[in-house]
Amino acid sequence: MKTAGKILALAGAIALVAFPAAGVAKKGEHGKRGAHTEHAKGGKGKNCAKVHTRGFQVGGTLVSMTADDPATAESSEATVTLMVTSANKHARVSAELAKGATYTVPAGDAFELKLSSDYGTGAPAAGDRVKVKGRVAVTMKRCAAEGTSTVDRYATPDVTRVSIKPAEVETPEAPETETPSS
Repeated sequence: MKTAGKILALAGAIALVAFPAAGVAKKGEHGKRGAHTEHAKGGKGKNCAKVHTRGFQVGGTLVSMTADDPATAESSEATVTLMVTSANKHARVSAELAKGATYTVPAGDAFELKLSSDYGTGAPAAGDRVKVKGRVAVTMKRCAAEGTSTVDRYATPDVTRVSIKPAEVETPEAPETETPSS
């Protein structure tokens, strides 16, 4: 019982020390009329100068691919065209993608091409699975000019990686056989 009393006395002493200290702080720092009023109302604060990026992800099946020529070190000539089967929100908005649309990773985009080890010495073929990842710059809604559409707030995507894996080959299941009943 003595321990509980000591703990309560200590908590009371801490409360007496903490609450008067809060009253000494600057008034209006975070209130309705303080220095952060513009930010609190969603105004164009310092945050609008910062470039905001979001993840860009697209999945699909390979339509065609052109490999990069290592002899030309100036820029990448590699392109990958795929039929879109999935895309995250930022990919759908920035590239105006929908399921079933074709998307081409443009030449000149310096991306890492990762081929699955399942290929061995073979090359990717049409129908193989493709994943495209990257970043896209976005102007925040509160920072854009009034009347700017959502699509106009997104910049051109910067593709950083394209991964290609062989298509999964489905093996036909053995037909069920009926067993004679006795």
